[in-house]
Amino acid sequence: MTSIKDFLWFSIISIGILAFSSIPYWAAHSAETDDLLFRGAYFDEMDYAVHISMMQAGRMGDWAYEMRFTSEKHQPVFLRMFYIILGHISKWVNLNVETTYHAARWIFGFMALFSIYQLCLNVFPKKILARTAFLLCSIGGGAGLVQLLFNSNLLNASSPIDFWLIDAYIFFSISVFPSFSFTLALMATALNLYLNYLVKGKWRMLFLIIMLAVISQIINPIAFAVLDIACAGATVFLWWKNREVQKQQLLALVIMALAQIPLLIHNFLILNRDPFWSQFTLQNQTLSPPLVYYAWGFAPFWLLAIYGMIMAIRENNVNMTALSVWVISGFMFAYLPLPIQRRFLLGITIPLGLLAIYALNHFLTELSTKLPALLKREQLIYFFYILISSISFISLSLGSSLYMLSRPVDNFYPRDLENALLWLDQNAEPNDFVLGEIKTGQIVAQRTRLRTYIGHPMETLFFNEKINTVEEYYQSNTPEGWIKNTSVQWVIYGQYEKELAPDFQPDSKLELVYQNRTVLIYKVNN
Repeated sequence: MTSIKDFLWFSIISIGILAFSSIPYWAAHSAETDDLLFRGAYFDEMDYAVHISMMQAGRMGDWAYEMRFTSEKHQPVFLRMFYIILGHISKWVNLNVETTYHAARWIFGFMALFSIYQLCLNVFPKKILARTAFLLCSIGGGAGLVQLLFNSNLLNASSPIDFWLIDAYIFFSISVFPSFSFTLALMATALNLYLNYLVKGKWRMLFLIIMLAVISQIINPIAFAVLDIACAGATVFLWWKNREVQKQQLLALVIMALAQIPLLIHNFLILNRDPFWSQFTLQNQTLSPPLVYYAWGFAPFWLLAIYGMIMAIRENNVNMTALSVWVISGFMFAYLPLPIQRRFLLGITIPLGLLAIYALNHFLTELSTKLPALLKREQLIYFFYILISSISFISLSLGSSLYMLSRPVDNFYPRDLENALLWLDQNAEPNDFVLGEIKTGQIVAQRTRLRTYIGHPMETLFFNEKINTVEEYYQSNTPEGWIKNTSVQWVIYGQYEKELAPDFQPDSKLELVYQNRTVLIYKVNN
């Protein structure tokens, strides 16, 4: 930061962004009744349940990641450690896991925005451009509303990506997942450091980048892939610009690569060779939609960002070239034959936003030679550009808030189930397995220290088989004694299970141990 005044501006804007992104949560909590409770997430409640369950494991003392939505015994691994560590922190600060989660949304959201703003200040010495770019990167979205108005056949397959692709948009990421915010902070800081390294050549900066990259691999194993390519692209472009290969910079790239390879190999072997984790990888399908969705989803950026890439080459701008390589490599990875294609677009609005403002400033400067009065309206032009670009997320936040007031069934659950789970958490052993419908499984893992037989399409191994088996069990269509051949110690029969089987008949192995108005809990007897 250049001054206290500048930091004050950043803080006010960032707190405003974080507050606006939190409106759906406040609306949902205000909609709770004597019979219904908010599940804690206004979007992607299934992944929210996974994250909270990992925090529960960390709070109990675990350090390695073990899937809590599947009954197969498998090897705990040191992957995706963010929520495990956050669970330990919740114990240290004596807060429950969900309060800690939402505090982390604000803390790491602020950290991510700070890191992005620092990158903008580095790329744009002119403060108005840095601030404009920061706002565009942070709240810029797509043209999803326009896509909806067209009501094309494409929407039969998938809704506009600016309403569901959390990874790609900064506002969406900081609103929903603190792990994304933390990773974005690492990425923006690392790129900022590397751009400074190319100018100053200080090894201390390189070692800081390596540290950030290693931390990122523990949290999000693939996040730095596009950033590494962006750094390499900027370096090669600098060599071409100077007509000289700098040996120190070449050595720096080699050291960066070598430092990341061991964890890369470790993660690859676990996720692709281990019999259970390879099944998790197989189920972890996050494929890219057809390209037209990305065209709409980043429509406010495209024309200016592409023009910015062209100007970066013409003006030999190393910083903008690095951002161009980030964009190009991100979308190339998004269509490689990999199961996690769209995960490579995490934070892609950062380079798109910076390139767009670079181009817009160049365009206005050129045009002002013929229309000098245009420069007097420069700030107004930037304001309207950001406003138009942010309409998707203004509507997402306000629309989600109104939707939460209607108490949608996916985001609220019965208080009777909450009371039943409080009893179960006190009377069951930690890590006991619970059988219930998929929504019940998610809430069990979220609200207790217990694990579930089924609960998540990716975290439950052999999910498609198990979801059919659970339905058959409640409908008394499984073989006699099936429950005894599983790891299940507790069976829940509540509102969600009644939808599967209104007339559930517990077999002789089950003992009724808890009952309230709408929920029964059975213990599986040995």
